[in-house]
Amino acid sequence: MKQTSIAIAIMALAASSTAFAAGPNVQGGSSVPGNVAPGASTLSPLDPTNTGNAGISMQRPGGAMSATVDILGAPIQQATNPFLVDANGNRWARHPGDGQIIAQVWAYTPSGTDANVYSLRQVRQPGAPMPVFGGLVIGQVKNAAGVALPAEQGVYFGEWSEQSSPTGFPTPSTDLNMGSASRTVWYAGDNAVISTPQLVSVTYSVTGIQNVGNSSGNLPSAPDLYSGTLTANYANAGQANAISGTIANSGNSVGLSAAIDSNGTFTGANTQGRFYNGATALAGIYTGGSGAADDIAFGGHQTGGSINPLP
Repeated sequence: MKQTSIAIAIMALAASSTAFAAGPNVQGGSSVPGNVAPGASTLSPLDPTNTGNAGISMQRPGGAMSATVDILGAPIQQATNPFLVDANGNRWARHPGDGQIIAQVWAYTPSGTDANVYSLRQVRQPGAPMPVFGGLVIGQVKNAAGVALPAEQGVYFGEWSEQSSPTGFPTPSTDLNMGSASRTVWYAGDNAVISTPQLVSVTYSVTGIQNVGNSSGNLPSAPDLYSGTLTANYANAGQANAISGTIANSGNSVGLSAAIDSNGTFTGANTQGRFYNGATALAGIYTGGSGAADDIAFGGHQTGGSINPLP
């Protein structure tokens, strides 16, 4: 048994199976480039002046990509501050343009975790350039003090699925359609490392997301997250330039392993990702299973070891 909240948006994603630069110091990657593409945001409908930070673009019906929506300024804000909480405690967000309900949302923000997790379930199809999706789950990396990283330092990871006849407002549902073959895992962040510093036995406490909403034990309100520790060495005498470790949830354990490159990325047979904020944070994806349902998005922050600039 394996699996890993929030549901609304007005934004998008569109993929990339390799890590790539998409804007000034904004970089990320995706398991399916045609579904979700990280990049510098071009759309922040709740604050139109706040663009250029980490964002995602999603494939719309017909194949066109949505605008690149600001992750922190749009879906996370809508999930954190819902427009409506109904009599049963269900939380709903509205389209900032027409004011109508567009998504059911969840915010899972317990203390003592390495990331906040926001989930959105879109309940109708907005017009272009807004994104269209069945479910969107976002992990927001925290720092070592347990505080979510702010704009211009934000690091995010998550999963996306296409829309398929969603249950509309006011009927709630926890089905984010993550069982779809279109399911895509992704990561994106501000302040990406472009020249890897020396990493001496640096440890990272990591959270992973997988198939939120697909089972009663993995609900958007209480996702069954992966957790674990990764250890990284780079330019450390006698050690390979590599990152590795194990993450596990209530029913599954996965080993992550990749070589660290000089440009701030790490790449392996089944694992890819990038360092951010001077290598004090990271995010990436695992794609080593038998299909989309097995893919995992992960992110975390430094907990030990030393990071030293290289000459």
